[in-house]
Amino acid sequence: MLKRDQGVMLPTQVTAPGYKVELRGTAFCLVATGSWTVREATALDSGLKRLRVPIPPTPDFTGQVDISGIEQLDTAGAWLLQRTARIWEGKGLRTNFAGATESFEILLEEVRLRGEEQRTEIAKSSLLSSLTQDWARAMTSVSRDAILITGFLGHLMATLSRMVAQPWRFRVTSFIHHLDHAGFRAVPIIGLICLLIGAVVMQQGVIQLRAFGAETFAVNMVAILSLREVGVLLTAIMVAGRSGSAFTAEIGSMKMREEIDAMRTLGIDPMETLVAPRILALIVVLPLLTFLGDMMCLVGGGLMAKVMLGIDTPAYLDALHSATDTRHFVAGLIKAPFAALIIGLVGCLEGLKVSGSAESLGIHVTSAVVKAIFLVIIFDAMFAMFLSAIGV
Repeated sequence: MLKRDQGVMLPTQVTAPGYKVELRGTAFCLVATGSWTVREATALDSGLKRLRVPIPPTPDFTGQVDISGIEQLDTAGAWLLQRTARIWEGKGLRTNFAGATESFEILLEEVRLRGEEQRTEIAKSSLLSSLTQDWARAMTSVSRDAILITGFLGHLMATLSRMVAQPWRFRVTSFIHHLDHAGFRAVPIIGLICLLIGAVVMQQGVIQLRAFGAETFAVNMVAILSLREVGVLLTAIMVAGRSGSAFTAEIGSMKMREEIDAMRTLGIDPMETLVAPRILALIVVLPLLTFLGDMMCLVGGGLMAKVMLGIDTPAYLDALHSATDTRHFVAGLIKAPFAALIIGLVGCLEGLKVSGSAESLGIHVTSAVVKAIFLVIIFDAMFAMFLSAIGV
């Protein structure tokens, strides 16, 4: 708020705002008095809207806004005065300001300039056009991510080739550390989830097949689903949410603190130090976790079979043996290393894409989990159809 001949001030008791219109020679003059601030803006605005705009009888008549009687003025009051002047000029009455101090002139001029700025109009598009644009952006993003992951995979292969030729480059301590964090510490949660899912699949299978008198075939369903799909898919999704996000957060935090740039300055390759040990550890532990998940799914199914069908353990094992063979077990287990590679690539790549803000870290951690789970499910579906087509 500006006070006449002063700078910024706190509100004080001043004369109530007012105005009148009078004729001074050939000039229609709006005489403003008192305090024109945001407190009085509502009352002033309603009054000015009812004010009749004077129509000059000849082009010699002009308009004038006399603000010599204004004691306080802020942005709201200046905007009301400028709006009145624009309305008069729109009616053909050239209008100027009189009685303004230097500070008032600066405020009025700034309000005028801001009011004359052209706002960018938002282009309105049809629903079909919006959907087309969204689809094009999504396809562009998918193509860009596919190129980045392919390039990152090539970089990883070059790094692994160099480590094979020069074994001392391999970080054994880091590899064992990630075996522990991504593998051993994930055993409880993966075992519990697979146990529960196996029990649920058995329960629903018995309920649905009972109507046909074929509830005993629920054992076959649980055995085949667990070994071929459920075990590996659940394990991969849990690892993507647990270890994939951890890879992104760890590498992204180092990227934020410029530790990766410091490593490159010291001649340390981040691919050898950060990326390769994580991905190799994941490739080793995911098949082991998948085996654990398969077994826990079968255990959960066995417990539910005993509850709902009264099948004891020897009979359940015989039913499993007759329903499955090695090819079902291999069909599920062979997917695990590829799923591990996908999770590791996505998690590490998203971590290296983090910029220097906490918001960026959160965005890329979320993106890593979503992309990894999506790609794992797509890969699993394609692999399952391929194995079925070749009779495995």
